[in-house]
Amino acid sequence: MRTPLLLLLASPMLFACRDAAPDATKPPAEATTATAPSVAQAPAPPPAETAAPAPTPPPAAPTQGAKEPGETAPEVFEGTAAATEKKIAEVHTVELRSVRSARHAGFDRVVFEFSGHALPGYRIEYIDKPVRRCGTGDVVEMAGQGWLKVRMTPARAHDEAGRPTVGSSPERPKLPVLLELSPTCDFEGELSFVLGVAKPNRYRVLELREPPRLVVDVRH
Repeated sequence: MRTPLLLLLASPMLFACRDAAPDATKPPAEATTATAPSVAQAPAPPPAETAAPAPTPPPAAPTQGAKEPGETAPEVFEGTAAATEKKIAEVHTVELRSVRSARHAGFDRVVFEFSGHALPGYRIEYIDKPVRRCGTGDVVEMAGQGWLKVRMTPARAHDEAGRPTVGSSPERPKLPVLLELSPTCDFEGELSFVLGVAKPNRYRVLELREPPRLVVDVRH
């Protein structure tokens, strides 16, 4: 009777050994869970809403008047020292509304701006002294060593009532080449100005629209 009892006592130990053997081949529990964070800890891309927004460009500044060639970048031109002339059909007389001058990179500029949508005809040329006013023939003393006459027709610098359409403009701009700017005629559709320049340098003529402008550039 001792033999069955020993077998009964030994059988739990056999079952325990049989259960423990397969477990010995398995990695420890902590080894299995230790590799899990390697995936969980990978950095996730930031949410789209956290990305820094692209800078918004500032609004464009309003345009102050019409732009003209040479205002934003230097321009080089050959120009001419000879007379420049353009004739048009005398449909109606255009009115001058402003005259302005300015220094640019490489040249001085005079702009004659007209009302309406058309430019007058013109003749531009260097003249000899004395410079005279039309009608009276009075001599106009001009500074410089060159005198560039700008004659425009049919054009005027006054309205139907005889009131001037052009405000006062500096007659001595004190620019590198342009020393003086003087009106010499506003009579019967002829409008003239004379540019007193330091030297009779080459010049160019530009016709611009919206608004109509006649531009004269004299090289430095």
